[in-house]
Amino acid sequence: MIFLYTIFILICVLLMVSVLLQSGKGGGLAGTFGGTSQYLGGRGAATFLTKATTTLAAIFMLMAILLSTVGTRVSAPADQSEVQRRMQQTAPAEVMPLQDAQETPAGQ
Repeated sequence: MIFLYTIFILICVLLMVSVLLQSGKGGGLAGTFGGTSQYLGGRGAATFLTKATTTLAAIFMLMAILLSTVGTRVSAPADQSEVQRRMQQTAPAEVMPLQDAQETPAGQ
């Protein structure tokens, strides 16, 4: 489970970086890291970063669904007898009725 969370966090970081590196109207961060290179300059940046962002976003969504499903299965009881056993363990002790309070009126 920890392995899945580690992969999920790594994908989140990579997705943030790929979104921030895309050039917008102002040029973005793509020009900061060598805008003349093949992958980060001109049309190459748009194609590569767009594909990377799309792929990472799809993986992000699949991992989120996977983690929610696995987390639900791990925390859910195996069967009905397990639910009953847990309820009996956490049930409060039986409370004794207060007979003295009913027999003696208040104020006497």
